[in-house]
Amino acid sequence: MAESSINRYYPLKDIGFRDFWDICSHFQRVHVESNSVLYTINGVNDYIVLDEPDVAVILRKLSTTKEVITKFVARFYSNESKDDDSYQANELIYQSTSNGDLKVGLYFNGFNLSKLLLYKFENLIYTNYDLDDASELNVEFGKPCEVLTAVIDMRGFSVFCEQPNIESPYICGLMTAFYQMVKKSFFKYPPDLIKFAGDGVLAIWQTTVEDREIAIDVSLQGLVSLNSSWQIVRRSPNFTHGAPDEIGCGISFGLASVLSIGDDYIGRPINIASRLCGVCPGGRVYVDRSLPIKNDIYQKKQTRVRIKSYGEYNVWMVFAE
Repeated sequence: MAESSINRYYPLKDIGFRDFWDICSHFQRVHVESNSVLYTINGVNDYIVLDEPDVAVILRKLSTTKEVITKFVARFYSNESKDDDSYQANELIYQSTSNGDLKVGLYFNGFNLSKLLLYKFENLIYTNYDLDDASELNVEFGKPCEVLTAVIDMRGFSVFCEQPNIESPYICGLMTAFYQMVKKSFFKYPPDLIKFAGDGVLAIWQTTVEDREIAIDVSLQGLVSLNSSWQIVRRSPNFTHGAPDEIGCGISFGLASVLSIGDDYIGRPINIASRLCGVCPGGRVYVDRSLPIKNDIYQKKQTRVRIKSYGEYNVWMVFAE
């Protein structure tokens, strides 16, 4: 499968143009469509070469220049795409001096490159070159933020899937309908993050005092309507083998942190919402009492549940009037 966009950084230092040329040639060998390459070399004050296809010309200019080289760039094309301005060219850049956020090293910006071709290309780099800070961890601590978190999943999904007449294509159709239904339920104010995992969905709104009430109203409206929407989906002629009967939901609110890798969130509200969803009966919504609900359209019944790691926990069971 081809990946639409790939960005890689390799911490290579002190390589010259001949090494860069060798890496580029290797890329052309594994990606045979890239049979044309244009090189650009930057000096401190000006270009040394600009969009030059002839390596012999480049080598002659490099042998006479007194400029300090700051960057090598190679852009790869097929013969047919070379004059197409809309073509997304694969690109290798060697940054020989640091420049703002750009560290010294090799950068690869790729488009529509399969995982296998990327592996074949990178194998040369990992095998033939020392990556200076390959073992260095880039630790970034999370940024605190306020989040509203909802977790939704089907009741009895595993047992349903174990039936001998339920095959994976049917499950895929069922999950597609489920995911679309959940996304549609929040369309008035979509979550900042929505993740699908098996029969479950995680939805997170990063809120402030300005939109907190809106996010809460939209999320609760969506959650309390999910079971009636799900019953319509279950009765669809597409699902002749049936579907899990009901959906359970848990929702919580509080402080979490943004995880820089993967645009994810970490924190207590996510854990609480997941635990509440896990013990919530089908057809119900369990709401952490930390949620500042101001809208009176919801019926709230106080109850206590036991959830993992937190013990007895006070929640509201919320209904729509």
